Amino acid sequence: MVVSSHTIPELGLTMSLGGIQEQFPRAARNLFVVHLDPKELLADQVRNNFPSQFVADTVLKSQIYNNLIEVAPGLKEFQFLARMQQLAERTAYGVPNYDLLLWDAPSSGHFLSTLHAAKNFETFLSGPLAAAGADLARFLSNMSNITLLPVTTLEEMALEETIEMCARLEAEYSIKPASVLLNMVSPLVNAAESDIESLRSTTDPALRFAVDRGLLERERAAELMEKIPAPQVTVVRARHWDNDLDLLHQLGHSLDRIAAVAG
Repeated sequence: MVVSSHTIPELGLTMSLGGIQEQFPRAARNLFVVHLDPKELLADQVRNNFPSQFVADTVLKSQIYNNLIEVAPGLKEFQFLARMQQLAERTAYGVPNYDLLLWDAPSSGHFLSTLHAAKNFETFLSGPLAAAGADLARFLSNMSNITLLPVTTLEEMALEETIEMCARLEAEYSIKPASVLLNMVSPLVNAAESDIESLRSTTDPALRFAVDRGLLERERAAELMEKIPAPQVTVVRARHWDNDLDLLHQLGHSLDRIAAVAG
């Protein structure tokens, strides 16, 4: 189950899965993609907790309600996490519905604020949010439920945000990354020193630029390892692909190593 929480639903469905049944039948049978809209989740809460459809619709259309859900700190984030936790623990005849739930989480600042919302809502003692808050606190307190896989490019700002996010997650939640995914990297990041030496003397301007860029990324990956001592999984820039499924297949080979380094 792949869960997207992007504020624009289309961002969670930018990859076309057309033809997956023919090329990857096993994936077609076992892959689920869902976008969770916090506003819709809150509307469901209203419908489930009012005695009549008329009253629920009246509340949902009211200006007070619509203003409240926009300004209430952490309300939408909490509702999203509560539903995601329900999906993660959903079972049929005692067997989990999904082997793995992958949250395509937002960027570092929004991700941290979402987790903070869950922590803040632990204080609810009554009402429909009370049980959901207790369940969510129980789920997030069990680190065996969570594997953190930060994704970053080897750009200066992206690295700084990743380092800060991981430091705060460890300090506030005792969560450490199982591995760090380095996205769109140069092949030189993983190249042997002997191969690099053969390229250092090039005089071709375009190749010289590519080599210098690759060496810079190599240095940044080494510096990141010092700041976040977790295994690194590199995803080399894809250069050619026929369609989205072909690109996903290539990226899948790069990500196969996550199972080995993250367990």
